[in-house]
Amino acid sequence: MVSHLRWGVMGTADIARTQVIPAIQTSVNGSVVALASRDPAKARDYTQALGIPRVVESYDALLADVGVDAIYIPLPNSMHAEWAMRAAEAGKAVLCEKPLATTAKMAEMVSDAFSRHGVALMEGFMYRFHPQHRRVHELIAQGAIGQVREVRAHLSVNLMNPPDPANVRLQPALGGGALLDMGCYAVNIARMIFACEPTHASAIWIVDPHFDVDIATTGILEFPNGCIASVSCSFMAGGQGTYTVIGTEGSIEVPRAILPGMGTRVPQALVVLVDADGNRREEVFPPVNQYCLMIEAFASAVLTKRTMPFTTDDAVANARVLDALASAARTHQRVNVS
Repeated sequence: MVSHLRWGVMGTADIARTQVIPAIQTSVNGSVVALASRDPAKARDYTQALGIPRVVESYDALLADVGVDAIYIPLPNSMHAEWAMRAAEAGKAVLCEKPLATTAKMAEMVSDAFSRHGVALMEGFMYRFHPQHRRVHELIAQGAIGQVREVRAHLSVNLMNPPDPANVRLQPALGGGALLDMGCYAVNIARMIFACEPTHASAIWIVDPHFDVDIATTGILEFPNGCIASVSCSFMAGGQGTYTVIGTEGSIEVPRAILPGMGTRVPQALVVLVDADGNRREEVFPPVNQYCLMIEAFASAVLTKRTMPFTTDDAVANARVLDALASAARTHQRVNVS
């Protein structure tokens, strides 16, 4: 049985250079063998710095490369669906940056393409591979906070001080905006904790008049049995990614939920159990490379022909909620999630 996955990377996005390519190169079951870019000079700089043996001068050529087993797609959001489906047609497994697509309809098309061609696909929510979230589930299952009633999830990064017009997150034609880029995490967290889908969504957002993208969005998701989630994202606040699970007898705080250890952030993760009297008990988790954990789990599933840790159905469901939040923000109405 083959024990090593040969990766090809589409594009020279910062997330690929700083996080995912190094994670693949240090993983136990994979390596990057080729990088494709529409800027060959930039690609050659990348390959020299990151130890990638080959530059492929088009995305189509990368998909046709028989020496590549899997494709990592870190392109702008608007390009995810198209190139994921092309990769499926070429018989390549795909790890696609979130969101899988800019609409639920497109996400369904991508999912159908991978089912039709019988190849593997996973949306790249790296945070879910960090062991701190498994501990949150354990505490909930143990009844540490009673019955879970509410989730509050937030992700932000300051892109507006000052804004860079070249940033793809600020370009509507490329699928920019805080909701698609960061709100997808908050929605994913709420769905992860409740382990079911919301029924209704309400939202407000701030749309920048110059860039014509939302730069802050806050939503309320209604889940079965009267449970709710507040989800928020912003391009105007300092970098943080956090969530809190609120129960009938206490709460669980996860202050470094999404990006522990990146940049100047404290590398240790933290889960804080708060009882009904406000007493706090902290559990510290040593640094781990959640990108590497994601890469190894993906590669293992491909190599052993097992189901992905997170399926395309999960990606489609997340996209449906994002659609509903966007519709609610545009119409100022409570919207069914369907």
